[in-house]
Amino acid sequence: MRVIQAIALSAATAAAVCSSASASVPLPTRIAETQVALWKCQDQRQVPRTRPSVPPWKLPASVAYRSWVLNLWKERKTVCLKELHAHDNVIRRLQHGLAGTPMSGSERQLEAAGRHWRISPYFIAAIAGTESSFGVASCSGNPYNAYGLSSCTTGWAVPYFRTWGDSYEFMGRFLTSRWPSATSTYSYHGYAACSDCWGNKTAFWMRVKFGVGNTVAYS
Repeated sequence: MRVIQAIALSAATAAAVCSSASASVPLPTRIAETQVALWKCQDQRQVPRTRPSVPPWKLPASVAYRSWVLNLWKERKTVCLKELHAHDNVIRRLQHGLAGTPMSGSERQLEAAGRHWRISPYFIAAIAGTESSFGVASCSGNPYNAYGLSSCTTGWAVPYFRTWGDSYEFMGRFLTSRWPSATSTYSYHGYAACSDCWGNKTAFWMRVKFGVGNTVAYS
């Protein structure tokens, strides 16, 4: 019993010390630190940063007002972190499937683009699997065109992609605008000469690499 009481006392003392140390940090500093944490989260989510109307040190001197501002930024950070980690399972599945490919390391951007355009990121990745072995055989003049777009520029003009993220955004917009009613990999008539062959192979990559069916909507 004495041991348990001692442990509880130590924990309470540590909490009090932490609380005291936190309280000793000036409110503007705590606000600035919370803002930086929020911006880091927003950068990871690839969403615009929330900008303050004035720097923390120029806020009215009222402790009550500055405390309210601190809590406001804390709430924003909590919401951002919740959104960031809500899609972790999708990102982990993408990481597992794309490991060892040129697309590895871009899974967060892929998930974000899929979510933005409401199209499965597994499907976008599987197209790259079908067309270029996940980027291994991308177009030489446009190395992030891993999707066989325009047969590597022998047809219609394809924009030059500077990053994988650029290519994911383009694919999301292209697929949803060109085939707005698509439901599965077999809905993309015209993407390749043999639509059924293409649908079969792309569905195969979705199943083998990511363990999902051939549904193309983000879920």
